[in-house]
Amino acid sequence: MKAITNKDLMRRANTKLVLQEIFNNEYTTRAAISRELGLNKSTVSSIYDDLKEKQLVEEVGEGEASHSGGRKPTKIRIYEQYGFTLSFDISFHNLHFMANYVNGTVIEQNEINIDGKDIHEIVELIQSTADRFVRTVVSVNGLLGICLSIHGIVDEQQKISYSPFIDYDGVSLNTLLSAAYHVPVILENESNLTAVYVRDFVMHYDSKNLIAISIHKGIGSGIIVNNQLFRGFNGRAGEVGRTLTKNEDGQLTPIEQICSEDAIIGRLNQKLGVHNLNRYSVVDGYRQGDPVVVSVINEFIEEIASLIYNSAMYFDTNAIYLGSPLMEAAPEIFDQILKTVQQLNTNSIELAQLQDSDKATLLGACSVATHHVLDLVGYPLSFADEHA
Repeated sequence: MKAITNKDLMRRANTKLVLQEIFNNEYTTRAAISRELGLNKSTVSSIYDDLKEKQLVEEVGEGEASHSGGRKPTKIRIYEQYGFTLSFDISFHNLHFMANYVNGTVIEQNEINIDGKDIHEIVELIQSTADRFVRTVVSVNGLLGICLSIHGIVDEQQKISYSPFIDYDGVSLNTLLSAAYHVPVILENESNLTAVYVRDFVMHYDSKNLIAISIHKGIGSGIIVNNQLFRGFNGRAGEVGRTLTKNEDGQLTPIEQICSEDAIIGRLNQKLGVHNLNRYSVVDGYRQGDPVVVSVINEFIEEIASLIYNSAMYFDTNAIYLGSPLMEAAPEIFDQILKTVQQLNTNSIELAQLQDSDKATLLGACSVATHHVLDLVGYPLSFADEHA
């Protein structure tokens, strides 16, 4: 076995930097990479030749010549059809999925209803979906990696230590899928992936500290500190849904038991004596001024505004992103939360609403998978925002 020398380590480090530089630009040139990284042109050209041989990069025409004249440089970029990644979000009601080329370009996004299905049936759906993409997507290397979004806690050993909505019945998703497809399989918390989406697709590392709060069946948050995902001890950071607040009876209860979307619908079903409310009928009732619905939504607004304010104080961030299908259906609820937050805080808290929060999670998963398959974990990668 050949010993690894300092020269080998330097070559690997420089290769990662060159690949990162190519990835983070729509297109660039070897001369521009040399200037940006402070590497000599021969080193950059040699690394580029290796990447081109692997079909990871492609040439896309000529750039502008320098002021001193000479040959026009060749523009280069990531070759998107080098391969593709798959992302799956296992929510309570649906299996959301997305396929992306290696540069992040979306191939397909869709969902499958999984109401009443156990984890074994869900795994079958994941595999049949993956098999379809493996058969149909044209690329050099095929499937490169998979990321799974989990509505629960994923520990440092990539094990699901807590799942309030799905019984995983001891199934090791990463072991099973990596054995089936021979690619890296990464598990990550859904809210963490939303935060990664904001960092990599929206902010492009311009805000070092940010929080993404997701309100679905539960409530969670993803935290970025110094541009790194903060997972805490055993992946438990960001579990803001367990923050205690007082319910109508004055008893302490986790906030997600009264303010998650499912909790709101459940409370209104009980108060109104019905059983068939959904997100859109709740919005209709709110807009029509139903006093019961308005009262519950106003309580939701106050509680979420307080949660946002406290989160901003805990992590000293002024950038908070809110993902909520309920607010997507009724943007005026977000407007009221924003107004309430501003009344609570004299300093500026930049509060933004995420559009299509399901897609945001999947794009965050795409980023995580891409970092792994390119061996660029820890290296900032900026993707084109698919929502733009």
